[in-house]
Amino acid sequence: MVKLKHGARECVLTSPEIIANGICNICFKDEPIEFACDLCNFDLCRACSKLPLKVSHEFHPDHPLEFCLGKKDGNESYKLCSGCGDLFSDQSLYYKCKDCEIFLDLGCAILNNIKTSWYAEEKLHYSHAHLLRRCKPGPDARGSCLMCELPLTPSSISYGCFQCYLFVHERCLHDLPREIQHPVHQAHPLTRLDFTHTCGGGKVCDACGVHISGAPLSCIKCNFHLHMRCADSLLRGLVNKSHHHKLFYLANNAELRFRKGCRVCMRDNHRDVGDRFYNCVECGWRSHFKCLGIPESVVRKSYHIHPLVCHIFFPDDDDSLEYCGVCETMVHAGHHAYCCLECGFVSHIECILHEEVPSPLYLKDLYSDGEKLITRPPADHDDDCETKELENKLVVTDITHNHVLSSRYVTSSHKACWICFRYIHGRLWKCETCRFEAHDNCVKLSQQSRYRFHLNHPLTLLPSYPAGVINMRCNTCKEKIESFNLFCRICDFVICTECAVSLKMRLGELQRGQKFIRYEQGKLCLQGGHDLVQVMVSSSYMVGCTICDDKLCGNIVSCHDCEEIYHPRCIELWRRYRAVENHPFHYHHTLYMIKRKTGSKCTACKQDIDISKYVFFCYTCSLSFHFKCIQTVGISTRIKSHKHCLYIFVSEYSSRPCTICNKPCGASFYACNICDVFAHEECIGFPTYVKNQRHQHIVNLNRIYATKICSICGLDTKFLGHKYQYTCDDCKGVFHTKCIMSMVEREASTEKEQISDLSNLIKDMDDSDEEDSDSS
Repeated sequence: MVKLKHGARECVLTSPEIIANGICNICFKDEPIEFACDLCNFDLCRACSKLPLKVSHEFHPDHPLEFCLGKKDGNESYKLCSGCGDLFSDQSLYYKCKDCEIFLDLGCAILNNIKTSWYAEEKLHYSHAHLLRRCKPGPDARGSCLMCELPLTPSSISYGCFQCYLFVHERCLHDLPREIQHPVHQAHPLTRLDFTHTCGGGKVCDACGVHISGAPLSCIKCNFHLHMRCADSLLRGLVNKSHHHKLFYLANNAELRFRKGCRVCMRDNHRDVGDRFYNCVECGWRSHFKCLGIPESVVRKSYHIHPLVCHIFFPDDDDSLEYCGVCETMVHAGHHAYCCLECGFVSHIECILHEEVPSPLYLKDLYSDGEKLITRPPADHDDDCETKELENKLVVTDITHNHVLSSRYVTSSHKACWICFRYIHGRLWKCETCRFEAHDNCVKLSQQSRYRFHLNHPLTLLPSYPAGVINMRCNTCKEKIESFNLFCRICDFVICTECAVSLKMRLGELQRGQKFIRYEQGKLCLQGGHDLVQVMVSSSYMVGCTICDDKLCGNIVSCHDCEEIYHPRCIELWRRYRAVENHPFHYHHTLYMIKRKTGSKCTACKQDIDISKYVFFCYTCSLSFHFKCIQTVGISTRIKSHKHCLYIFVSEYSSRPCTICNKPCGASFYACNICDVFAHEECIGFPTYVKNQRHQHIVNLNRIYATKICSICGLDTKFLGHKYQYTCDDCKGVFHTKCIMSMVEREASTEKEQISDLSNLIKDMDDSDEEDSDSS
């Protein structure tokens, strides 16, 4: 018994005692079996048992190519033979150089010598998401060209995707124009869509209702899409007296597409008349095939000498292709056609019945027509990126249409970015025709570039997963890709925009006008406990503080996970005052700093509270206060014209009217926390009680009834325009209001003096309140 250790198997093969025919596991021919393994049912014929384990050829003299059989190698399901250029499955027999990633199929490997290798040029093309390589489809050839949609042959020189097994003829890359003007859609030109527009579920042809696997001819504005073959057939549509437009034959999904029935017989039931229609692409008119009165047999000697019969055409061989004897384009199996029963002549019904030759007759006639051809040069996706600067606007490619964006600045927004799904702060880009909005840095993602998390190749912003790709997942978070993502067309790397933005921030790639400085060691953000980073912001790109809402630039701190930006002083104040007790606004309960839900208002200033801002909140009373209102409250005062305490507010500018003079309050004003009184400082007048260094006692404000001398300046207290004066109940002194409030030559009091004066002032105020209540 002869034994053989073959490179195709780990087990030892033995020669069978009785030689009989079998199926060889390498060439799959029915040949006498020379060696076999009964345990694993592996058989070898004589020719395959003598295959060498290593081969060498002149085109690759540095290393030998080793024998491989049915081994999965990398992400690509097909390999390129460096000898003949054919693609072959990685489950078949081949030879491989492990050092140089060079492959040979069996036919080329056993040749005596191969001096030159196949020219395998690589190219990125707008019709497909992945890298294309020059090759031939090989023995497994199936499908059609992505551009011309003609069937592939094993030897046709093409550019193919080894992952998806999709091809574009070499001649189609250069010969087919990008845009044409088609008579069926005269309002706009039809443009070849690139792979970014066909992401997700792809496009469906408006003529035949079938999914378009290649690059459709489309009008983005009208959401109108056609196969190239359908665009060609529509030029030679059926002319019938029942309708004034050309009609398009439809056999696929007819019942699903036309549920309203035939416009001739007005019936929805297709059982008697069949489910094949003629459809008007321009206006949606439709009719059963049988309702149009198409002759069952005709004689057209100008086209064919024998009588022609109309019936549903099926070729004799399932794999064979039949072409119309008149227009020389393909006749599809399962469609009605005129056929000759004597000689096998086949023709489209439209070509036999038309009385005048259509003009243009073929789609290629539009290519050569200089007046109808759109002469804008086609641009491959690798050279012309999706985002183009148009004056002050940007254009971002999406599935439905191209977003023409214009920018504006917002300090805060309740709207989320359509690309990364985070709230928008700072510069915002909005589409002029739809609701699409995005961050400034997210819009810039659509410019093809390399990133620190993927330096090998440029990444392209896609609105969804590429057409035909199933279950694509982010390389970082492993979540399924359903929306915008950054995709590498060369190595198939993909990352969702949420992870991309987060990684960019962590790696220091921030928004325009911002530079990463360093991480703030041991300092955490307000909301999620994330690490803070120190950022330098340009004065040209100011952003709003999440806490106080003031615009800021220079040295700031930021949490990239929560998308919050703070003044350094605000974050320190928050750490110091997370809870405020005995505040004049609300001294009954403790106020806690939280993020308030949208729709609430500040109890102090009555303004709306932004959802992205922090507030001081009372859980007992459900009252909210702006951080700025709590921090900017000044010394309270009480006047006889108002019964509650008034507080000083300081803001950028307040347009609310003064209760007294009805003019805008401006940047500094008094306000009552209880009854919505707002007033200028000059409109309120002077405070009722005053204690300062002008006099040793507390003085109070009283009306002038008689002329007296001011104890400070020595002049009369009663003169034109003056109705009030300050008096001292202890020493009976009288003072001008301006003299007692003047800051001239006043020294700072000690802390002991301030406490003593404040205690006396409060005591006198309380005594006065009791007298007022007793008298009432």
